[in-house]
Amino acid sequence: MNQKVRWRFAALFALAVLVTAVVGVTAGQSARGSHDRATAGVIIDGTTDTVTNIDPAGQYDFGSGTVDYQIFNRLLEAGPGSLTPRPVLATACGFKGNLKTYSCTLRKGVKFHNGDEMTSADVKWSFDRVVKIKDPSGIYTLLSNMQSITTSGKYGVTFHLKSPQSTWPNILTTTAAQIVPKSVYPANKILPNSETQVGTGPYKLTRYQPGQQAVFEPNSDFFGKKPANDGVIIRYYSKSSTMKLALQRGEIDMAFRDFTPTELLSLTEANGIKVHKGSGASIRYLVLNTNIAPTDNPAVRRAIAYLFPRATIASRVYHGLVKPLYSMVPAGLPGHTDAFASVYGRSPSVAKARAALQKAGVSTPVNLELWYTPTHYGDSSADEFAEIQRALNASRLFKVTLKSAEWAQYSDALGKQYGAFQLGWFPDYVDAENYLLPFYESSSNFTSNNYKSGAIDALLAREKGTKSLSARLGIVRAAQLVAAKDAPIIPYWQGAMIAVSRSNVKGVDKTLDPTFIMRFWLISK
Repeated sequence: MNQKVRWRFAALFALAVLVTAVVGVTAGQSARGSHDRATAGVIIDGTTDTVTNIDPAGQYDFGSGTVDYQIFNRLLEAGPGSLTPRPVLATACGFKGNLKTYSCTLRKGVKFHNGDEMTSADVKWSFDRVVKIKDPSGIYTLLSNMQSITTSGKYGVTFHLKSPQSTWPNILTTTAAQIVPKSVYPANKILPNSETQVGTGPYKLTRYQPGQQAVFEPNSDFFGKKPANDGVIIRYYSKSSTMKLALQRGEIDMAFRDFTPTELLSLTEANGIKVHKGSGASIRYLVLNTNIAPTDNPAVRRAIAYLFPRATIASRVYHGLVKPLYSMVPAGLPGHTDAFASVYGRSPSVAKARAALQKAGVSTPVNLELWYTPTHYGDSSADEFAEIQRALNASRLFKVTLKSAEWAQYSDALGKQYGAFQLGWFPDYVDAENYLLPFYESSSNFTSNNYKSGAIDALLAREKGTKSLSARLGIVRAAQLVAAKDAPIIPYWQGAMIAVSRSNVKGVDKTLDPTFIMRFWLISK
């Protein structure tokens, strides 16, 4: 499957992942002049993210998701604060008798931006079209366990699942579950970004200019609490250095993703700027294609795992702003275990890598192409992959060639051309399951690396159908060990959610949590 995914991180992002930087500038700076007076209540944000599709059925990348969270709502939401899903467009939801049937009662009187009332027909339409369109982004894989959705009157919906899934409420908090009006969005194709996007969210998107800006104004018919500001403008930058200069000049109020580690450190020393740090569950990982040589050989994948320079990347490239990661499940999440440390050790071992290759009869040095994308995950990607190349080449077991491509070309080639490639991830929902199903389950794997394992499929099927949390987390730990031994993916760092603001920007701390969602409606100045 081709994916223009979050790689995200995904993706997981460059330091941006953790450099989820939110930076504000004090009002009244001379550089802004009349600009201040004209936009006194409007938050102007800068970002190096890009937007693929705004239509919820066609987005699975962070830049698109950030726009979508302002426009659309879901039946349930998690955070800020408690990460337990709570009703939003629904008033009540619950399983009916088993873990395969889940029903919701909808909130009455909710209006879309075009004035239409939201009903159960719109909810069914929204879910059905995500599955039917099956966009290459991979967003539909989040709904892979949905057999069907039925309606009961104007305000009742029931999800019928293929197999038991105790975490289905979490799925309903994701961007795959955003509700759109049946009257506007076609059943079998993506609504172009040039068309009017219609949701029920706190903002209306009034203008979108690709690569330039997205302009939002408050939704006067919003059913919830009104935004704390008079609107939001997101400006898009191709370089973080340009964005930093715009911030320093007072041309933008804040920047949400992506500064380099060096830029972030300099901002922490700037006068009038406060650095905020929240819990983070963003990760970076190397995907190894199990159908393309040489990574189709398990011994080669394990040798790479034995040699991986996690600590060097964390210290030399990111100056300690990320932490080495030894599992796809981030440290701090229930069920996490340092599976790669258990199997391969915490420090690189040339001797063990050599033994793995010799046992499998693999001739050395192994020629290996490593692919990365130079800007999508931040400007530090090149330095990151230079460290990986240096470590593998120094072992004399590999001869690594680095190659890169910008995101549009890069995402189209995944699963077709690349044997080893960079991706990043941030959570759809904050649960260990969300770091396993999308990467290892045969029916949900969006990484295009062709990995299939009957053992891990069986474990994940049990995990989904287990209601007891303690029992479910035991299965999660077992799955991480199987994944580490097979090594189709090598996780290597985890980042916190970091925000930076000036003293006149308020509300930033309210939105810093593991969900990794920028809730602009909570921010004011």
